Amino acid sequence: MEKIAIIGLSCLFPDANNPEQFWQNLTEQKDSTSSVTVAQMGVDPTIFYDPVKGKPEKFYFLKGGFIQNFQFDASEYNLPSEYVESLDNTFKWSLYAAKQAIKHSGYWGNQDVLSKCGVILGTLSFPTKLSTQLVTPIYRQTIEPAVAELLQNQDFHLAALPTATKPSLHNAMISGLPAALVAQAFSLSGTHFCIDAACSSAFYAIKLASHYLWTGKADVMLAGAISCSDPLFLRMLFSGIQGYPENGISSPLDKSSRGLVTSEGIGMVMLKRYSDAVRDGDNILATVCGNGLSNDGKGKHLLSPNTKGQVTAFERAYKEAQLDPKAIDYMECHATGTLLGDTTEFNSIETFFGEHQAAPLIGSSKANVGHLLVAAGMVSLTKAIYGMNYGVIPPTINVNDPIGTENNVISPQNIVRTPTAWPNNTGTKHAALSAFGFGGTNSHLILEKAADS
Repeated sequence: MEKIAIIGLSCLFPDANNPEQFWQNLTEQKDSTSSVTVAQMGVDPTIFYDPVKGKPEKFYFLKGGFIQNFQFDASEYNLPSEYVESLDNTFKWSLYAAKQAIKHSGYWGNQDVLSKCGVILGTLSFPTKLSTQLVTPIYRQTIEPAVAELLQNQDFHLAALPTATKPSLHNAMISGLPAALVAQAFSLSGTHFCIDAACSSAFYAIKLASHYLWTGKADVMLAGAISCSDPLFLRMLFSGIQGYPENGISSPLDKSSRGLVTSEGIGMVMLKRYSDAVRDGDNILATVCGNGLSNDGKGKHLLSPNTKGQVTAFERAYKEAQLDPKAIDYMECHATGTLLGDTTEFNSIETFFGEHQAAPLIGSSKANVGHLLVAAGMVSLTKAIYGMNYGVIPPTINVNDPIGTENNVISPQNIVRTPTAWPNNTGTKHAALSAFGFGGTNSHLILEKAADS
């Protein structure tokens, strides 16, 4: 398969409205997570907070990664401003990231090219702030009489949630409309859809976009993923499955870590066939030379990752890239900070890379911004692209008692804990990125940066 060139990049991550800000935060070793606020959740978090894990209808962890101080100008898009303003952030962030990626690619305003551009976005089929508001009246209509009867108080009424504007019914279409709206706003092609491959969605979107390029059904593709679920719903969900750290410590690659930090954000890339990008003189940020996917199918449990499926994704990526795993300079692990997930991932890495006598440097940026769930792969990809272009690997922060043992792939000496010059800084650089999701959606993507590009 022909390599796929990345010619444009955009992001909206916690504390970063663009890739440059994100890179600066990484190099400054900044922790961009914070405690959830009333404004972010829509209600007072203390109403639902209880530090004891396992209590029903309560969450036991307050930290998260949030998009803050982001200003959206609806007038910048070729859509009715009133309509856009009535939409959830899922749509606003998608429009913003798409525009920035197109501009970064150099094709802003070039309709000959954009008319042949498709869009594939990874999205979570979870409630968002405004989709929740749409169904609130149904909840009230059903629950209010039942509670009144239980309390034997016919004057009981649930408190109404304040809404600044009446949300559009389109906010119910969170699983498909974001990509269609992007295509409409920028007059792109008719190829546009959303997928949900859990935490691997970004790399699945890139793989599907690559197929459209390989088959000639598109000349350029926008691909990426967005995490923009309702904060209260998300916090209840991950408390229910006990994914948050009961000890309050989420430090991937550290022995003390016992859970993850859920976060929100979006990232997108503009993709093009490598030969076309070279022909057209595009600024090639990096190339995708391998992208291995697998799905475990039926396993022990939805939340139980499987080493066999993860190793299969590794094998497929290096077969597609026709690359020896020993060529990888740096690997950005999925490394969420959970005990089961990280143990399984590290066993998979030891199994595959150990067999090939490969021991790349490793790290994780989730200690900086948390786990962006569906969009987690875009964080890893942005970090790797900037690391290869600047020739530096930023440190993984908050690692005081590193996991692993000496002389293994996952070992204290291989975890990047201080700013480190990129190995093989004068030759072709290679970075590997892993993402693993619920239900065994496994992915492993390989990036390449030639010395003369």
